[in-house]
Amino acid sequence: MTQKTYRYFGTRTATAIVVCGLFAVLFVLSSFRAQKLTDDMWKMLGINKQSGDEKIKNSFMYGYLYYYGVKNAKNLAVNDRAAVAKDLLTYTKAFVSSSAFKKQYDDMRKQSKPEEPALKPLRSIEQIQKEEIAKTEKSIKDIEKNMKEMPQFAKSMEPVLDMQKKNLKEYQDPKHSYFTAIAQGEKYDQENQLRNHKERTEQWKKSMPENVNDFIAERLQKMLDDTKDIDYNAQLVEKYGKKRFANPKYEGKKQEWKQGFRAGKEVTEPARAFAQQWLNELKGK
Repeated sequence: MTQKTYRYFGTRTATAIVVCGLFAVLFVLSSFRAQKLTDDMWKMLGINKQSGDEKIKNSFMYGYLYYYGVKNAKNLAVNDRAAVAKDLLTYTKAFVSSSAFKKQYDDMRKQSKPEEPALKPLRSIEQIQKEEIAKTEKSIKDIEKNMKEMPQFAKSMEPVLDMQKKNLKEYQDPKHSYFTAIAQGEKYDQENQLRNHKERTEQWKKSMPENVNDFIAERLQKMLDDTKDIDYNAQLVEKYGKKRFANPKYEGKKQEWKQGFRAGKEVTEPARAFAQQWLNELKGK
């Protein structure tokens, strides 16, 4: 499936955020005044409801923060974040729990399934010998033809012709090591293709489980793991024209942790509590 690249919210890079769409969308919209997600709300964001739904879907599907097109984000006031968080979390849960999302997930899962390798039948030593002899005989004829048509190059072609004739004579022996090497190489190549396909399939099963609830649960757990133990009282300092953590240890934290810090405790902790409750519900099914 072709995936569009979107700029990361708050930066000028295309850094991907491996975090569940619930939290990603929450961060994108956490600046807005609390009100239900009506058409007016989408207008305030500078997008329509369909576009908002698409961003939620993409965030959950790919684990990226899709904010492209939310043009009014910086112009809206930062108030009532806890209420906004509750509305957005509730809306996102309903959207992701819908049959429409399940179908979209199932479709994406099928499309992303690794294709079976196109394996060629392994050739026997006899087949390899026959084909190599035929190729060499053709090569000899072509060289002899070229020597007649371009006599000025005939002498320079003689060593190649002699080598091919020598090879042809050696290829009459079915036990020639060259045939064994080719057979072993083809066998190894096929085994390697099968092994790679098995590994890709196992990774696909892990990252795209058959049950959509398992997929959602993995996203929620990832969000909880990446946003735990946030120090909301961490001090920031101006460095190289940007705000950075005074504690260098925090600069090494994952982007999700930093984003949780920026969103603030009043947004992040309710989101974590909501995600944990949702995760518990999924595990109980």
